[in-house]
Amino acid sequence: MDPKVNGQLQHEWGWLIAIYLFLGGVGGGAYTIAAINSFLGKGAEFSTTVGLWIGFPALLIGTFFLILDLGSPTKAILAGMKPGSSWIARGTWIIALFMVLSFIHLVLHHFTNTPQSTMNLVAAAGIVFAIGTMAYTGILLSASKGIPFWRTGVVPVVFVISALVTGHFTVMLGMVLFGDGEGIRELLATVMAKEAVILVVLEVLAIFFFLHASFRTPDSRESAERILKKTSFVVGYFVLGLALPLALALLLLFGMADSSASAVKCVASNAALFGLIGGLLLRQGVLVCGTMPTLNIGGFQFRRIARPKDPKAGIGTLPPQ
Repeated sequence: MDPKVNGQLQHEWGWLIAIYLFLGGVGGGAYTIAAINSFLGKGAEFSTTVGLWIGFPALLIGTFFLILDLGSPTKAILAGMKPGSSWIARGTWIIALFMVLSFIHLVLHHFTNTPQSTMNLVAAAGIVFAIGTMAYTGILLSASKGIPFWRTGVVPVVFVISALVTGHFTVMLGMVLFGDGEGIRELLATVMAKEAVILVVLEVLAIFFFLHASFRTPDSRESAERILKKTSFVVGYFVLGLALPLALALLLLFGMADSSASAVKCVASNAALFGLIGGLLLRQGVLVCGTMPTLNIGGFQFRRIARPKDPKAGIGTLPPQ
């Protein structure tokens, strides 16, 4: 990154928001995978249990990072005001309702003998609000007119698919840590591996279309070029966060039919860890590479500059006498 033009980058949202986006995606994605697998019968029941135990806590922890970025719990309470005109307010209600539904689903699944028909209704409602939670962060970014890189309908699609990927890998990691026996080995090497391959391929397609769309206009092209010049993003996300997990998931699916449970767990845990790292780097890269737009007025180009990090920088004051 050229330090001479860092003023053109947005500085309002950084790592705190990236962690919130990541944990919110993990929570929504893990719950969605758990709820979908709950329809597959007893064979996938353990993945449902793990996903439900991840979904609600991950989103709750992520909300703390959001409040930390806001600086005051009072601001978080006011965030739900005016849902008719504010995506932040709509997202606040969507997330709150999803947290309630995911908590209810966890309690019903783990502590009661609720009929399966009722559980299916709760799961269906939870999936709707989980998808809303995953999509909301992307919609919020795409509604930010000041950052051309975010102002595209592909952003919510990328965030939803990436959230499903990270949620799925978190469920896989939880199964490795807390599961045991031949049943877990079979589940990891079949259903979970197949889901991982499909989801990672979808994420590859989504990020390709996102970057392709970003190169179509000069302002968003600048951000796309910046993110592709970041070694940490190219290596950490494309190589370690996408290519390696995809290769390991394919190995699980097609090359480990006769392998031991410990070998399957080793491959699955590595795929999950690298996939989670990639999901975090994706959100951080999209945030920090957002550049201010260039305005063309009367043949002249004007660049809007971000507020300086140092409040004593002296911008807007008279020069010393």
